[in-house]
Amino acid sequence: MTFWGLFFGVLAGILAGIGINIGIDFVRKCIVKKKIIKNLKFEIDFNIEKINSFLEELDKYRDKVTGDSLSSYFGYFNLSKVILTTLVQMFFTGEIYNNLDNNEDIRKLQNFSSDFSSGTEQYMNNQINWNRTNIQTNPSVKQFAMGGIEYWRSKFNENKKNLQSIKAKL
Repeated sequence: MTFWGLFFGVLAGILAGIGINIGIDFVRKCIVKKKIIKNLKFEIDFNIEKINSFLEELDKYRDKVTGDSLSSYFGYFNLSKVILTTLVQMFFTGEIYNNLDNNEDIRKLQNFSSDFSSGTEQYMNNQINWNRTNIQTNPSVKQFAMGGIEYWRSKFNENKKNLQSIKAKL
């Protein structure tokens, strides 16, 4: 075998190895991307179910307010119990920007993550506790509580609608 024959044989083997590695890496990335999208869709479905449970709890709270029995309401809104793991991971890696095509969708996800944070949870539940404690001594608390209920209902429904629209784009 001549030098050039050996040279071109080795070169062909190296190029084939590079091509195979590139192909394997491409397939692996496609599989990982599909899995991440599947996980994000699962999180969105889970979070929509959580929002539905918050809306149901909000109805119970409203019934206690309108029935003048708020002092017997002891519900709690675990807003921070939504799942954001894949979403946060996708923000850190930048993958979210490859899957959503506009800034409005990103803004919707950021609003969702802030609306369902531990700070918002604490604020909402502290307000409910304050309403429960002060409704007997201050009749305007009932009206204030009803305004809060409408505010939270609109926030929950807005986030639910946003999650559904984002899931449809994935």
